[in-house]
Amino acid sequence: MENMTVEMQHAPLHDGVQTTMPAAVTAAERITIVGAGFSGTLTAIRLLQFAQSPLEICLMEREEGYRYGGLAFGQASTNWEHMLNIQAGRITLRRERPEDFLEWANEEADRSSWPLTWQYHTFGVACVVPRRIFRQYLAERLRGAVADARPDVSLRELSGETIDVRAEGERYVVKYADAGPQGAIHELPSDRVILATGHLAPVQAPFYHQVKDSDRFIADPYSPDAQERFGAVGPDETVLVTGSALSSFDTVVSLVHSGHTGQILICSRGGHMHDTYPTDHEHDIWQARRPPFLDTENLTPEAVVEGIKAEYAHLRAEHGPGGSGSAHDAVFAERVMKAWEPYVIELVSRMDGADVRMLLDRYKSLIVTNRTSTVREIGSVVRDRMRGFNGAPKTVSVVAAGIQDMRLVEDGTRIRVVFADRDDVIVDRVVNCLGNNTDYERTGHPLWSALVHGRKFAQPQSKTHRGIEVGQHGQLVTADGETARDLFCVGPMRQGDETTRRGRLGAFVFSIGTLRNQCFDTAMEVLRRVRSASDGEQMNIPEGIHHCLTRSSDWIVSDLRLRAKEADVERLRHRILSYARETAYPHTVDLLQAEDRSEREKHRGILGEDFAQFGSALAREFGLSAEQARRAVSLLATVVEKHAVHNLCDITKLAGWDAQYGDQVKHAPKKDA
Repeated sequence: MENMTVEMQHAPLHDGVQTTMPAAVTAAERITIVGAGFSGTLTAIRLLQFAQSPLEICLMEREEGYRYGGLAFGQASTNWEHMLNIQAGRITLRRERPEDFLEWANEEADRSSWPLTWQYHTFGVACVVPRRIFRQYLAERLRGAVADARPDVSLRELSGETIDVRAEGERYVVKYADAGPQGAIHELPSDRVILATGHLAPVQAPFYHQVKDSDRFIADPYSPDAQERFGAVGPDETVLVTGSALSSFDTVVSLVHSGHTGQILICSRGGHMHDTYPTDHEHDIWQARRPPFLDTENLTPEAVVEGIKAEYAHLRAEHGPGGSGSAHDAVFAERVMKAWEPYVIELVSRMDGADVRMLLDRYKSLIVTNRTSTVREIGSVVRDRMRGFNGAPKTVSVVAAGIQDMRLVEDGTRIRVVFADRDDVIVDRVVNCLGNNTDYERTGHPLWSALVHGRKFAQPQSKTHRGIEVGQHGQLVTADGETARDLFCVGPMRQGDETTRRGRLGAFVFSIGTLRNQCFDTAMEVLRRVRSASDGEQMNIPEGIHHCLTRSSDWIVSDLRLRAKEADVERLRHRILSYARETAYPHTVDLLQAEDRSEREKHRGILGEDFAQFGSALAREFGLSAEQARRAVSLLATVVEKHAVHNLCDITKLAGWDAQYGDQVKHAPKKDA
């Protein structure tokens, strides 16, 4: 490992965030995070919070307008009318502290740059939140994490595009072109690398071929210059939006914000649209029976489609809304799809990959639009303009049709859209809202092309072909099926894994909650590896056993390979399990929920002393050698920490509200299966 000496500096970086780098940091490990959007920033925050040894975190971003927010929340891709599609009480960066965002927004946030509409707004649990505020929340929480980190833990923020990552000995070298006018190439030796590159480029359908280079075509509604391009649209122009998912709603918001009053045509093959949440909406979690069609031995696509239709009809009859169009109707499909997540895991595991991909492609729009509705502040912008009011004309229409071709007409000032089964239309602009490419076999992205095809460090996700194959903590799976050493990822590239491992579909494969969990879990795994770099035993813990402390305790005892009576072995199992449940787990949760470093240090000291005493007790009570006791305690500490992180990330086990906002939280009754 190279030695590093960094002089003290307090350089203001990006919107006032300061990076404090301590003097004379020697032999610090370097973790490089590629991408400083939502996932990269939050992963850096978690590393800064929990690092226990000298560490330098390098946070690389190629597009400054996306820093701290990425595509969804970045300064370049949003305006003040773009809202989060989730209530303020559910967007904390730390699931273990659900009130964190509200406390920041109401008590800490600098509101000097906010519009008057928001400068005097008090946020409550059910409030809507502008995306730009969320970006500021991320940036300020990063600054706070830097200030609260250990003196030998530092953050460097770099600007540039990463184009390659190669192995060199026991480390990696990150190759990037800086953001200067010459784009000079640099190499950054790193002990571990976390890829947080966000979404790939938007899908480019074949029918865009003749218009893709025209200024009448907006290829990416979230590009750094998109808001400027929306502003160039004439107020009376007719705009065709291809795709009807959430990005189409964002596009309507952008057009309205820019003063557009003309006709907007939202076009998709099925014409499916997101519904709007009722005002008093709660994100209830249902339980549903295992769909009977899963008992079929051969799950053909036809059997799956018919089985899902039949089971959905059954659930609607048993638990559905009183009538079509009711408030409950707006969330029924979403709740059913959430309840079906365990069965999606089983379904995908039993089906052929080609069939899985075919179903996901064929029913993509139906899945996406039913998996989530929109908050009123988003949905009403579109829905109100779909019906019009007295004196206010209808300006938004939905076109359910397949597009065959597009071509420029009238000297390139307009676009003719050719449909398969309806008359052509001529529009002034076209906005591409078909979503982003998810095929990592053909990305057009220099870094991922190098990782997949050149270095063979990654491979496309096998079942869904959406994103890449990863291990349980986000480790890249190489072309030969092994997990890459110290090479991780967080973000949308894990969407196929979210479907196969957790049953998530639609926008929930990369929602705030999903990414927040990934960042926490991956950061903690990386730090475990930093702590146990010379301790190979930690790498031998089987995948997934930390989900259950009983299984964890059984495995630790079997790993010791004791030559003892079965009754003594059983007594040891019970002793380890009792200690894990009653002492180690509660203390570990206290550590993970601690407010600041001093409190974390206190809980870490308590936990370390407890583990040491427990190891001595094991040796004394069961005749273990000092090495056996040490090993048992070391493995137990790891699986208990993993178990605590897993539970804190479990949406069905949300942390309790014990702050001033607790009385605003309602808990809907659970529906019986």
